[in-house]
Amino acid sequence: MDGFDHRAPSYFICPISLQVMKDPVTIYTGMTFDRESIQKWLFSYKKITCPITKQPLSDFRLTPNSNLLRLIQSWSLQNASSSTTKFVEPEPNDHDALMKVLLEEIKQPHLQSETELPGIPQITGNDTPAIMNEAVSLLCLLRPSDEKLKMVAQNENGLLIDSLCLIITQYLSNLQIRIQAALLLKSIFKVVDGIYKDGLRVEFLESITEILKDQISKHGSLTVLAILMEVMSYGKNKEKAIKGGLIPVLIELLAEDNEKHLCEMMLVVLEKLCQKAEGRAAFVAHPAGIAVVSSKIFKVSHVGDDKSISLLLCVLRFCISSGEVAREFMEVGGVTKICLVIQSGCNSRTKEKAREILGFHLKTWNKTPCFPSFFKA
Repeated sequence: MDGFDHRAPSYFICPISLQVMKDPVTIYTGMTFDRESIQKWLFSYKKITCPITKQPLSDFRLTPNSNLLRLIQSWSLQNASSSTTKFVEPEPNDHDALMKVLLEEIKQPHLQSETELPGIPQITGNDTPAIMNEAVSLLCLLRPSDEKLKMVAQNENGLLIDSLCLIITQYLSNLQIRIQAALLLKSIFKVVDGIYKDGLRVEFLESITEILKDQISKHGSLTVLAILMEVMSYGKNKEKAIKGGLIPVLIELLAEDNEKHLCEMMLVVLEKLCQKAEGRAAFVAHPAGIAVVSSKIFKVSHVGDDKSISLLLCVLRFCISSGEVAREFMEVGGVTKICLVIQSGCNSRTKEKAREILGFHLKTWNKTPCFPSFFKA
């Protein structure tokens, strides 16, 4: 965590006193001040407007901002030796002091867990979920540079990554904090070295599969899919994701969704999983697998066409001896779609993949009445 200084983050400074808040409270307009300062403003000076927005106040209640207070206290403890408590105007994009506090909060090893998982250190403490949510949300808003994000994520052997994975795995009833943690992980996995992506736990992959399955929001689904695309090629993550039930979830979501970007990403992840024998077995075992992917050809986008055919090629290449799979592919209209791709304006690479699929069972398919007449020998 080298490179951080001891300046008080501007978020911790009372807009009235310009000092670090000792007892932050929020007023009707949503602005936060130190209790002593805003009490003087409202009750000693008889002001009836917000000091920041100048909006007239119809409610003079002061609501304690306990999450912010906890962050300030944490920062104060870390910088107890520093005498700097007054506000120093930060340089543009300079959020180092606040980042340090937030990172320490996220990486606390004694947080409260909702579930117990074997082999995973449990989190303890009563007010942690709210504090954790605040810390993760603020860190997302800070948008640290790729260089800084990589540095802090890889520090302490990837402790920040482990902590965020733990949040997603353990806070099962707090969807907001899980999605926020996933957003951070998405950014982190784009910049960190591969070694920090290959040790993910089955429980983590099961948890993000559940987020995907629940379809809470398009944004959440895109975030999870982006994580999966980043990590599937590392270590044994494919095997773990297959074990965690990801393939049937993706197939069922594909059957329901025609949104371009979501479908393209799901097809990419499915293809990566089907590069493993157990992945192909799970795919062909699903009663709708081949039918759903075949149906996406000409229905999503040119990219979707290519990803669908790549996935089918990956599966059918290893099922040449399976007459049952070949018959199913014919019955669901997959062979007809492949023939149409060859005749269409798709790019040459996609057409070549389609020809390769057609060549696997051409003699068998050519004898069936539903094989396209313009391709019969």
